[in-house]
Amino acid sequence: MRTVIFFWAVLVVAIATAGDERQRNAFDHDILAETFGYGPDTESLVDYEALYQGCPRRDCIPAIDDPVYVPATEADFMAPDTIILGIDYGGEQRAYPLPIMDHHEIVNDEVGGQPVAVTWCPLCGSGIVFDRVVDGETLSFGVSGLLHESDLVMYDRKTKSLWQQISGDAIMGPKMGTELKALPSTMTEWSTWREAHADTLVLTPAVMSVDYFEAQAYASYAESERLAFPVSRRDLTIHPKTVVYGFEFDEQSLAVMESSLDESGALEASVGDIQLRVERLEDGSVIATDQAGQRHEPIRLFWFAWYSFHPDTEKI
Repeated sequence: MRTVIFFWAVLVVAIATAGDERQRNAFDHDILAETFGYGPDTESLVDYEALYQGCPRRDCIPAIDDPVYVPATEADFMAPDTIILGIDYGGEQRAYPLPIMDHHEIVNDEVGGQPVAVTWCPLCGSGIVFDRVVDGETLSFGVSGLLHESDLVMYDRKTKSLWQQISGDAIMGPKMGTELKALPSTMTEWSTWREAHADTLVLTPAVMSVDYFEAQAYASYAESERLAFPVSRRDLTIHPKTVVYGFEFDEQSLAVMESSLDESGALEASVGDIQLRVERLEDGSVIATDQAGQRHEPIRLFWFAWYSFHPDTEKI
């Protein structure tokens, strides 16, 4: 229960002090300067003052490095409507329940022989799977304790570079300018994923506790219009926590509201000269297919988070 209380306390404080007046660091220890050794003069892709400290120390939210799984038939702790982040890669399927990811945010894993980083930012509602092989080396990632645009900032343990989760970019440190490769993944209900992938394995907590699935530390946050940390730009034409699927097409982008897709199952859209059919597949995956037959994979996240990184986006 201590873990749940800690996460909830940090979130309550963050929301209570959210806004433009929020200090970059409200803690005694400065992670950016004292742990990573980065200062205002350090070369960076983002404004130093826009990196906010969300907890007292690096790794205050512990990444999982040795994940433990059970077969779907033994996952009695899973409710049918539990949202999971799913991977189907190299003939293997894995499901990562968001109630567990809320408490860890990163899982360093290997699926189908591929080293992956399964990442989840509960403040942005963004779940992304990355290839951990960078420049021929397999990196492992941790939670830096920092946020930019209210989004998780990861760090790699080898070079101590800082990485933006939503974009996959290294924003500071030796790897600055490098972009992680995102891999196809799915966010959907457990019942949908299990029906499509009967042989899937399911991530379990290191110590099984009902706290993971009953506390719902971020439930009220997801319903509120308030943000935990400042963002550089906002669009209030729809609720900031509206769930959207964000697609990138070179210099153009499109946000598809999940509610629109839920109503129709599939819809037609266009971005510039690109004609698209957006649809949900039987395992819950959402894809867009253009007129040339090319498939495009989205990021599922809150509207405010997508807009922060894609202010010129179109939305439907």
